[in-house]
Amino acid sequence: MLRLARFGVVGGIVTLVFMALNWIFARRLGTTLAYLAAYPLAVTVHFCLNKWWTFGDRSVLRRRQLGEYAAMMLAAFLIQTAVFESLTHFTPVAPWLASGLAAVAQMTLSFLFMQRRVFAVVE
Repeated sequence: MLRLARFGVVGGIVTLVFMALNWIFARRLGTTLAYLAAYPLAVTVHFCLNKWWTFGDRSVLRRRQLGEYAAMMLAAFLIQTAVFESLTHFTPVAPWLASGLAAVAQMTLSFLFMQRRVFAVVE
């Protein structure tokens, strides 16, 4: 239960970071490019906080771990992007808020995959 709570805190922090970066970048880049520019930065924060704090993984970074995380984030990105694009094109929701709502949409998938694969204890 503590792990799930920590994941939620990390998700909240990363969502706020992602929304703030979208808001900052949108002034110069426009809605879609701001979203794309903010994503890798938010993903980096997400990986680090989850590895070291949520899952308490102090092991050396492994290629398998990075590969599985990258695959999971690609799936999450596709889900998140579909939600973001739908919200910004079909509703009056502000792009910075749409980025946050889209992040929440993929969090369940991310938690389950990270717990069972990426940061699972390998015996």
